[in-house]
Amino acid sequence: MSEIYFYKGKENILENANPSESESLKKIQDAFSKVLDGKNLSFLLGSGCSSHRVEKIKKGGVKDYVEVGVPTMVPLAKEFYSRILPRESKKWLEATLKLNVNDDEFNSNLEKFLGTLHSIYFFYEKTGREDKPNAQKVASVIKLARDFLLQKCLNEVNKTSNNDEELNKIYESFYRKLLYRNSNLPKPNIFTTNYDLYSEIALDKLGIHYVNGFSGGIRKYFNPTIFNYALAEKMDLSQSKWSVIDNFIYLYKLHGSVNWIQDEEETKLFRVREIQETTYSNLEKQNLIMIHPTPLKQNASMGSPYSDLFREFQKKLMQNNNVLITLGYSFSDEHINNLIYQAFTIPSFRLIVIGDHNASDDIKKFQSLDDPRIWIIGGELQDESKLHYFKGFVEKILPDLKNDEIDDKIENTIRKLLGDK
Repeated sequence: MSEIYFYKGKENILENANPSESESLKKIQDAFSKVLDGKNLSFLLGSGCSSHRVEKIKKGGVKDYVEVGVPTMVPLAKEFYSRILPRESKKWLEATLKLNVNDDEFNSNLEKFLGTLHSIYFFYEKTGREDKPNAQKVASVIKLARDFLLQKCLNEVNKTSNNDEELNKIYESFYRKLLYRNSNLPKPNIFTTNYDLYSEIALDKLGIHYVNGFSGGIRKYFNPTIFNYALAEKMDLSQSKWSVIDNFIYLYKLHGSVNWIQDEEETKLFRVREIQETTYSNLEKQNLIMIHPTPLKQNASMGSPYSDLFREFQKKLMQNNNVLITLGYSFSDEHINNLIYQAFTIPSFRLIVIGDHNASDDIKKFQSLDDPRIWIIGGELQDESKLHYFKGFVEKILPDLKNDEIDDKIENTIRKLLGDK
């Protein structure tokens, strides 16, 4: 049985009508078609978008599911603490630093754990004790966690075996459908907290041009002014008339990326460089990889490049007639959440949460506001797949506008041929 919900504020608009699954999906798709026609469109992709289960048939016809992509933060943290972090290190952290990995603050959030360690090491550095045994021990745990995240985000095993193929296809379909938005509207903004490269791989494969804050040729350096630029083509050779190309997107990686490193090039204002060779063997050698706001999330967001990226996020949210759609985002980042709450001071701002309203207290909090500008969409389909998963959203909710346009043109042509006006 299908259990789809579509909340506007506290009201589930599908509840009283008791529609079939296809009717419910049609209603949601129609609503989304209007959303995509809005002036300013932004997406926020969380870790749930890079985690995907692929169905496998075992011997005897038994169904099984294999996890591909990058695990979400909870299983990521559990695997690191149970399989990677030595027992001796856990005991040392608790005895010396009073840092218990089983605390609620850390046991489901590896990013928070890593940020805290960076704060401690920052203290050792500033007090001239970075060469002391305790500081070196902290640095070794940071390196262990960083390399673990690198391996998981690069996911080279799945890429080699083509296990990631379905997830890559979902990303490609997502970006391809976004291209069919009205070309006269501002280009969509994709914000993500993910460190992985699934978006970049999909965009490159589709030949979609994107701005991610880096400029240059062989050596690309971070330069936030690039977000003010667009790739345009000259429409009229006799006049200075330009138009932004259709296949163009803005990509903002709010928490950094596995292929961003800190560079000591003194001639550069922003010493963050994008690495083109994204193999683990190459990245593992780098001194500092920008894959997490450090030292602590709120404080780290004050330093470049994070401050610039969050400023861009805030700027986009504060635009008139802006719609923010969250996908696979757990609302675990307080800084991002605060900026979203601030955006509600703009009367024309709308938030669409694609998520499980029963599993998240933060989503329930949004629902309790009873604001019709907040939509919450999700649920389980008849085939037991989740509508609020990235695949469900791309395949079932996000309309394929190009196909709709083709159908309309065919219908109009037939009407003209038949003389039906």
